[in-house]
Amino acid sequence: MKKLFSMALILVLVFSFNAAVFAEAQTAQPKPLTKEEVVNSKEFREAVEAAKAEFKAQHENSGPVLHAPAPKVSHINVYAVASPNGGQEIYGFNSNPLSTANDHGGDWIQCVTFQIGYDSSHFGTLAGNKMTNTWSEAIDLDGDRVVDAFAYSWVYEAPSSGGQFVGTVYSINIPTQWTAWINVR
Repeated sequence: MKKLFSMALILVLVFSFNAAVFAEAQTAQPKPLTKEEVVNSKEFREAVEAAKAEFKAQHENSGPVLHAPAPKVSHINVYAVASPNGGQEIYGFNSNPLSTANDHGGDWIQCVTFQIGYDSSHFGTLAGNKMTNTWSEAIDLDGDRVVDAFAYSWVYEAPSSGGQFVGTVYSINIPTQWTAWINVR
């Protein structure tokens, strides 16, 4: 009976180790997220719905506007972080934690920002190093065929162990600077 119990315990421990290794392998991210992967995801559709609600509330609070110019920047957040070592973390529209849960790093790190409003310029940095804008997605939040929001992908393509990501935009209509940041572990 003791031998049977010992064998069962060993099998449980071996299975647990194999399951942990398998789960860890699933977090690996071989390449940066593509525009299609992000835009077609359930999480992104939920983020757009949350942005629509906020955009509608902003317009209701400001009263009726006829023939309005492009909307000024009124929101920016870090939507996601991805890397070969840390996999991908999706934060959505309203969540922007102080730091990533996973330890990111490897040959590249990608950060995706989500903003409401038009900007005159935008850029991303990781630990003070300039990142490349690899794609953007224009979003019409209220169905009037005027773009109201954007998602931007920022990639740092060099070996890195993380640092602070800062996404910065300058609003086009009112010269204000908006930033979103996260400490990438």
